[in-house]
Amino acid sequence: MTLPISSLANMEYMLYGGGLGFNPNCPSYSNGYRASSAGLYNPYLYNGMYQNAWNNPANYYGNYQNPGVFNNQNSGVDSFVKDTDNKDLDTLCDYYTKSLAPSESISGAAIGGAAFGLVNNTRFIAHPWNSFSTIGKVEKMFADVKNKGSKMYELWRNPETHKIMTDAYARMHKLEGGAKSRLGLFKARLDKDLYDTLKSEMESALKSGDKEAIAKATEKIRIATNAKTGYIPQGWRKTKEFLGFKSTAQTVAEKIADDKAITSAVSKNMAEKSASTLSQQFKHSLKGQGGVGGALMFGMEYLFDWGNIQAAFSKDKETGWKQVGQTTAKGLGALVGWTAGEAVGAWAGAKIGAMAGTAIAPGIGTAIGAVAGLIGGSIGCALMGKLTKKIVGEDVGAKVAAENMKKTPEGQVQLIQMALAKAQAGEKVPQHVLNAAQNTAQRLSA
Repeated sequence: MTLPISSLANMEYMLYGGGLGFNPNCPSYSNGYRASSAGLYNPYLYNGMYQNAWNNPANYYGNYQNPGVFNNQNSGVDSFVKDTDNKDLDTLCDYYTKSLAPSESISGAAIGGAAFGLVNNTRFIAHPWNSFSTIGKVEKMFADVKNKGSKMYELWRNPETHKIMTDAYARMHKLEGGAKSRLGLFKARLDKDLYDTLKSEMESALKSGDKEAIAKATEKIRIATNAKTGYIPQGWRKTKEFLGFKSTAQTVAEKIADDKAITSAVSKNMAEKSASTLSQQFKHSLKGQGGVGGALMFGMEYLFDWGNIQAAFSKDKETGWKQVGQTTAKGLGALVGWTAGEAVGAWAGAKIGAMAGTAIAPGIGTAIGAVAGLIGGSIGCALMGKLTKKIVGEDVGAKVAAENMKKTPEGQVQLIQMALAKAQAGEKVPQHVLNAAQNTAQRLSA
């Protein structure tokens, strides 16, 4: 009879100080609720046995001539070697390799993408009150977005200018936040004159309805809000100057006054943000954030599979290169999945954000557009991960690693822990796998 996992396992986990029941002295479901024989830890038993053998050598040599006695008393090495070929370990190994397959749900991938979007906007984490308290001012500046027939409404709803408007909203939010007090470790509080000048320019651009003027004001705000002017960057610059290194970096005022550089940046940004069709968005994603994110996912496949690659090469080169091929295929799938998903997400997010901005609030529409691409990329990557796993099959390196784990007591314990940990985490572990874990634990603790 297999005992319930969810209640007893959690109780024993806490009762034994975080252990999973592998201490043979502690009765638990993993050893059939049997503690090791007290006699094995009784010094008098050993003393009596050795004394008896000393007084009567025939007893010792008699036992030596009877291998059945040693097989019953000393199951250590002999029984362990046999255990490496039993069906319970095969069951655990099979479950181990299959558990490495991508299991992330679509909803989980979407939530992960949204969380990644929040991490990308660290000011909401570092300065939460600063960030949220500025929303009202920016909403007031973009209020005409909700007025049908206004210039800002048309710019917001036009697919070719929507992202220019959301970019302006996001940058204006950073400008308002930068004008508030802060610790100033990395970025100092914006100079009031600079803040007033940039805000006034953005207000004039929005009223004019000139998309190029809006993009130009946005670029200037980007320069001012991205500048590293805090105590740490300033200290580093002063240290370099003290050591004799001359700084050639432009100041914020010099960068804003550089019309040639700003015009070039504005032209590039407007070309990228005017993508209105899905094919145009895909090209933009491939060259921009989508391509970078896809390359990152490609590299992470190698990072996650590094243990499998090492295990595969430990067997032979043929197995090793087969694992490299499997990892490469999965990496390419992740790259394509993320890039395509990011493009679809950004394209759909722009349409949804355009409607939400005029119906609810510009800030809502901007937020949707900011995370839609990341959510789409995460979903695309998850879907391609499942597809490529079906194509390439189970990792050969994982199979080698599982076979190696069967050969040592420590490895067998890892296989048991893996199955029990998943059960304790609430995952649905097949009953025959739990039975195999329990049987193997009992043999190890016998």
